[in-house]
Amino acid sequence: PAGLLHAISLVESGQGIRGWVLPWPFTVGVNSPGSHTFTTAASAQAAFTRWRTLGFVRFNVRTASGGLKNNLTATQTAQILQTLPTAALTVIEPRSYGRRFNNVTEAESFAHRMMSQGHNNLDIGMMQVNWRVHGKHFRNVRAALEPTANLAYATNYLLTHKQKYDWWGAVGRYHSGTARYANKYIKNVYAMYLRIHRANRNA
Repeated sequence: PAGLLHAISLVESGQGIRGWVLPWPFTVGVNSPGSHTFTTAASAQAAFTRWRTLGFVRFNVRTASGGLKNNLTATQTAQILQTLPTAALTVIEPRSYGRRFNNVTEAESFAHRMMSQGHNNLDIGMMQVNWRVHGKHFRNVRAALEPTANLAYATNYLLTHKQKYDWWGAVGRYHSGTARYANKYIKNVYAMYLRIHRANRNA
C-alpha cells in the first residue's frame, strides 16, 4: 500500500529535521541482551558495569526486597546494587536504545565498536535491519547502512512475509515473530500510516 514503507521507516528511524519527521539512514539500534538473573551482588555489579560500557542507560531491576522497578536510570540502578546483601537474587534487564549519527562513518564505527565487545544484536540503518539475523546478506556494515540497499532488503523481507500473511500481518512479522511485540508494532506503524495519509490530504 502507498505509504506503508514510509510509515515503517518513520517508526524505525524517524527524526525531526527542520519541522519534518524523516527516516534517518545513519541510525543504529542497540537491542537489550534480555533479563539476567544473578545470585550474588558481585555478579550483578559486574554485569551492570559491562552493560554500562555498552552504552545502556536504562534498566529494569527486580530484587527480593524491592520487587520490580522499571526504566531506572543508571544512577538509580547503581544505588540499588550498592545496597544488596552479598548473597542476593537479582534480575536485571538493560533496555534497548538507539543512536543517530551524523554520517555513515560514525554509524559504522559505533557498530564495529559494539561488535568488538561481543554485542552484535544491532538494528542497522533507516529500516533498522537486525544485523545478528540478517547481516550475512550484506557485504559489511557500511553496505547495510547504505539507504538504497537497506530499503531494498527490508522491502524483500516484508514481501516474504506477505506471501503468508495480509499486509498488516506481514508488518508485524517484519518486526517480531512474538505476537505481543508484533501486535504493538502493527499499532505503531498503522498510526504513522494514518498520519502520513492525513498529511498528504492536507498538503
